[in-house]
Amino acid sequence: MHEIQAIITAANTEYQRFIATRPDRETRDAVSNAVKFLTADLRSAAALVATTQKGT
Repeated sequence: MHEIQAIITAANTEYQRFIATRPDRETRDAVSNAVKFLTADLRSAAALVATTQKGT
């Protein structure tokens, strides 16, 4: 799970760097949504892996 959390952390860190460039609102919102979806997908994957590992 450490690797998944590291990816989430990196995505959020890079998003903050992106925000610092002061992009237009439409672009900022699109990237924000992408990061949110990525984070949600990765958390789901982590939960699935955790459940699978408990079953073994």
